[in-house]
Amino acid sequence: MAERAEDVPPEMNGKMDAAVMVEISEAPATAPSTPFKAERQTPLMRQRDVMEKERTGELRFETITNDGRDQTMIELIALKNIFAKQLPKMPKEYIVRLVLDRNHYSLVCLSGGDVVGGITYRPHFTQGFAEIAFCAVTAARQVKGFGTRMMNQLKQIVKKDGIEYFLTYADNYAIGYFKKQGFNRQVTMKRERWVGYIKDYDGGTLMECPLSEHVDYTNLPKMIEEQRKALLVLIAQRLPAAAVFPPLTNTLTFETYAEGDIRGSKLSITSAEHIPGLAETGFVMPRYTYRVNGEASTLSLALKQVLEELLRSEHVWPFLQPVDVAEAPDYYEIINQPMDLNKIQRRIAIGYYRTLRLFEADVRRVVSNCRSYNGEDNQYALCAGEIDKCLNHTLTCVEEVRVDPMAVGAPAG
Repeated sequence: MAERAEDVPPEMNGKMDAAVMVEISEAPATAPSTPFKAERQTPLMRQRDVMEKERTGELRFETITNDGRDQTMIELIALKNIFAKQLPKMPKEYIVRLVLDRNHYSLVCLSGGDVVGGITYRPHFTQGFAEIAFCAVTAARQVKGFGTRMMNQLKQIVKKDGIEYFLTYADNYAIGYFKKQGFNRQVTMKRERWVGYIKDYDGGTLMECPLSEHVDYTNLPKMIEEQRKALLVLIAQRLPAAAVFPPLTNTLTFETYAEGDIRGSKLSITSAEHIPGLAETGFVMPRYTYRVNGEASTLSLALKQVLEELLRSEHVWPFLQPVDVAEAPDYYEIINQPMDLNKIQRRIAIGYYRTLRLFEADVRRVVSNCRSYNGEDNQYALCAGEIDKCLNHTLTCVEEVRVDPMAVGAPAG
């Protein structure tokens, strides 16, 4: 959000209330019996589909601002209506103010002449960065690659104006989307370059995306495909095609709990580098060291300390055990990847987590599952929000550092 404090409505002052709406990556609110085509596709496949629509003229992008022309106003009002519908908690007057403000620009996505999505942003040309205010697509085009394509188009466009960074305040629902678009929570831009130009919001996470002058963002799928082909060529050169190794199913033995989670540690292979044939390709498993509050630790101990902090929270009670179908009969029809803290505790005990990121992803899934099933305005969503805050705070005490894979004696977990 790019407005000064006096420009923000009283109900928004000091708060971040779903300021950014992004394409939804989780399962739909009701699980269909047959998955949609877009949900079966990989992100790269979705991008190819969107690019093909561009090539045929079915889809196009343009950058506009309030210049007073009739056609521009029609498109801005259409975009405003999309934001208002997809951001129901955002005051409509605030959306109108930013979309029609002549200091703001909007990238609109048009299909058949109709606006189907867009991104409203405020460029600070003298500072070399732009702040993203709103991002949304129509419900029918979510999970189909439109949000990613819009962001890549915008990156390529603003580079021509000397913009080197994007900044945005993202709520919990938007963080995942922005991570996929190259944003991260560590702001590398010097503070004096952006402080005072954007407003702080409680409950929002400031995220930054540096823009590279060497990357053609509109052609990323082709670049990724070429990289993939190059890797396959290198693999073929390192590993003779005639080499055949036994399947992993013959070398792995698991015991499981009734709910299907792994029990015990009866593994013939405990690391990816022990997979037959992988070492011959030249693959080297990355190694990490860990510190908790500045003191050397292992991954296992670090995860136990983080989990203990979560378990001490008074808001943790809904997430201790799997959801009881007697209380929520349709839960497992809606939530495809259930997770609870008891399962996470078992996974720590058997050494399931090889990196901090995997552990964090499971805890985040607990939170996102709760919100997906229960919605926002209830005690469960409140507890989920508090657990999310607790996790964010606790993780600041844990440092994960990648080290030389040839180093000896580094604690690995």
